[in-house]
Amino acid sequence: MHSTASAPSLLGTIFGIGEFEGQRDVALRSTSTQHAFELALLDYVAMNSFPASALRTVLVSNSDFLMGHVLVGASQHLVPASHDDALAARESLRVAQELLGSRGNDAASQSERLHVHALDAMVNGRAREAAMIYETILSADPSDLLALRCSYDLYLQLGDYKNLLGTVSRRLPLWSPAQNGYSHLLSMQAFGLMALGRLDAAEMLAEKALTMNGNDRWALHTMLHIYEARGNANHGASYAMQHQNSFDNGGPLERHLYFQWGLFLMELGRYDRINKFIELHMLQPNQSSLPSVQALCDATQMFWRLHFAKEDTSALLHQLVDAWHSVSANNASATWSPLQLVLRHSIFAASGATHDVQQLPTDNCVDASRVGSSLGVTPVQLSFDHPPGVVKTVYDDVCMGLTAYGQGAFEDATAALTRARGNISVLGHTHVEHDLFDLLAIDSASRCADLTLAKLLLNERLSARPQSAQSWQSYSRVSETIGDASAMRDAQNMSYVLGLGQGGNQTH
Repeated sequence: MHSTASAPSLLGTIFGIGEFEGQRDVALRSTSTQHAFELALLDYVAMNSFPASALRTVLVSNSDFLMGHVLVGASQHLVPASHDDALAARESLRVAQELLGSRGNDAASQSERLHVHALDAMVNGRAREAAMIYETILSADPSDLLALRCSYDLYLQLGDYKNLLGTVSRRLPLWSPAQNGYSHLLSMQAFGLMALGRLDAAEMLAEKALTMNGNDRWALHTMLHIYEARGNANHGASYAMQHQNSFDNGGPLERHLYFQWGLFLMELGRYDRINKFIELHMLQPNQSSLPSVQALCDATQMFWRLHFAKEDTSALLHQLVDAWHSVSANNASATWSPLQLVLRHSIFAASGATHDVQQLPTDNCVDASRVGSSLGVTPVQLSFDHPPGVVKTVYDDVCMGLTAYGQGAFEDATAALTRARGNISVLGHTHVEHDLFDLLAIDSASRCADLTLAKLLLNERLSARPQSAQSWQSYSRVSETIGDASAMRDAQNMSYVLGLGQGGNQTH
């Protein structure tokens, strides 16, 4: 029902289906329900639009279209437009379950049953179980783009980079370049390669995907990550400026693309632009609904980076405290990832607000046999839980370090953050998020009486990121504190040459 493996249209082949975003609503009014679903799915896989908007008219006139509700629910959970949108995923799940129940086992396809169960697992915080079900769907139908995108996003949330790349690579040989969505698979594969540090191969694939479909925002997002990983802020900022028109489409990646751009501007000292990005694109305080947790995580990352740069962050901190409190109401955080919970705690700890650290759920291994038996399938499980207690230990150490940092107990904070930094990836998400905790450990160590560890950590960082103006600036501060005037001057000169203190190039 949901395969997009049919032959592409001539226009779709030449331009890429996402090029017609501006006419999407009109197009969906005049096309069949299934075709509307396929168009909405393609745009979602490319991260060009929200299915809830694309399918609004279709689901009003065809309220019993089960897979339409499944697509909307999956996107609301994985990349919500707002906090209200994330909460609405449960309603989409409820409708899908009712429709499935009303059909009975004989009328519903195996794929539909599996998709509804996967959505239930995902919305209720059982990410690895959901990933297993999507892999099971894909083993029977490698052209199922919804299962592919959902498994991919779940692996990214879990920090399982091998399967992030693998879930695409396992299917790509079974696809034809003539199939709609093929270029999107290339951009997804490119991001997987980037996550594993294979930057040259990732860049080649991302550029190929953009050549095939210049409107693929996931490919654009991948290119920004590649520039960030290489540590060249000038090139990254120029690339973002060149493609800014692709940012502002109101789609799933708009806010996050500005966050990625902001990372480059941070190295160039363009704090004024970053604050504008936060105000206008990440938090959007004039909107009627609260920002999504994902948007708050990006804004929280920016808060800390501005704090490390010694900028005044008091107003932003107050805004983030209010926003995190609001989205945490009614147990909404029960299904958040460990890293999202850590970032929320970081804001409360920084503000001194009274807050109990949320305990992680008890590790529950996926019972593949039970799930397979209940669904009547042989499950395909490729992602497995970490050893018992590992995630909790890292989570507790990071939260302990953040609490100590907020209280000014920098020796304790440094000890806890240093314990956690080698295993921070178990909290999930990308290296960009993980990098924050390296920066936090450096900043905390730089506030201790003994600066030996701070210098060691900065030496390590500068070896990995020699073009980081902010890191050179931190090194100059530490050198000044210990009285090494020569090292201080050299580090200050490096930070200036790399763009910090020059006011930024206006093309950025």
